[in-house]
Amino acid sequence: MSDWSPETRLALRAYVRAVALADPLQRDLARTYSVALGDLHALRLLRDLGEATISRLGAGLELKPSSATNLVDRLEAAGLVKRGTDPADRRVTTLALTPRAHEALGDRALVESSGLVRRVERLAPGERLLLASLLERLLESEPDEDAAPNEAPAPRSARRPLTAEVAR
Repeated sequence: MSDWSPETRLALRAYVRAVALADPLQRDLARTYSVALGDLHALRLLRDLGEATISRLGAGLELKPSSATNLVDRLEAAGLVKRGTDPADRRVTTLALTPRAHEALGDRALVESSGLVRRVERLAPGERLLLASLLERLLESEPDEDAAPNEAPAPRSARRPLTAEVAR
């Protein structure tokens, strides 16, 4: 039995339902560009950085080096990132977006066809600002800030599925 408050349960239920709204966009991105919705954040960061190293991109995404390398491998295989060499130091591998990545980042038609824009625009301007503010606060919060430093998560077999808990 959870000790979540009714407000927390209500918020989690709404959040899980809202995340499902991204499914059509996720499918279209995968089909069109072989990229996941979450990978667009990496592409946007690399666009903002200009050419960067894997370690710089990984640091910006708060990824371990091996995870950053795997991400770049996946993005390179999808034709979205190209590796190069730093002219000042040929030992340094640089990353840059390909034209296909710029196309993916600018593809408004995929977002519009997903229905997300229509749903957000149905909200009053103040509601849209509130939604953006709350989501940004959610993204800024540290998920484990209240957990004990060395506390291991419960074994998977002992955990209740989130969807079952939220649906209560």
